[in-house]
Amino acid sequence: MLLSRLVAQRTALTALAATSRREISTSSPGPPLLPHKAKNAARERNSSFPSRLATPTTRAMASTPTDVAVVFSTAPSAEVAKTLARHLVEAKLAACCNIVPGLTSIYTWKGKVEEDSELLLIIKTRKELLEELTKVIKEKHPYDEPEVLALPPLGGSDSYIRWVLEETKKK
Repeated sequence: MLLSRLVAQRTALTALAATSRREISTSSPGPPLLPHKAKNAARERNSSFPSRLATPTTRAMASTPTDVAVVFSTAPSAEVAKTLARHLVEAKLAACCNIVPGLTSIYTWKGKVEEDSELLLIIKTRKELLEELTKVIKEKHPYDEPEVLALPPLGGSDSYIRWVLEETKKK
């Protein structure tokens, strides 16, 4: 009796899950919002990422990971990193700059091995803006030779790539 009740409950839950998946796939413009993601829902509704971009017009936009670049740069202090990151975002040269503290860099400079504490900037931008972004970093950076190393992403979220492209568009 207990076994048959458990089988009946499992069958009912399986049917409910299948119905929910069909409803989501036919009526929802995106994936369901998981409970632990709910705190981001308000942010997404009130910002340009990604709900504003989830329209039929922008979905058709041909964007690929090769349209964007991820750029690494280092900074000697949080103040320098924040100032540089804010300038790049405000100038629309970057959609986002992450600042990662706690980096130790060991390198050769002018024939001598050096060791410094630094912060890493991870900059997301359009590939076509790399030359201008590099020029600005070199002008605004306190180092004689700041790191500017661009890498192409191999893949990623289509909506995130569209967001990077949208936020780095000159208006």
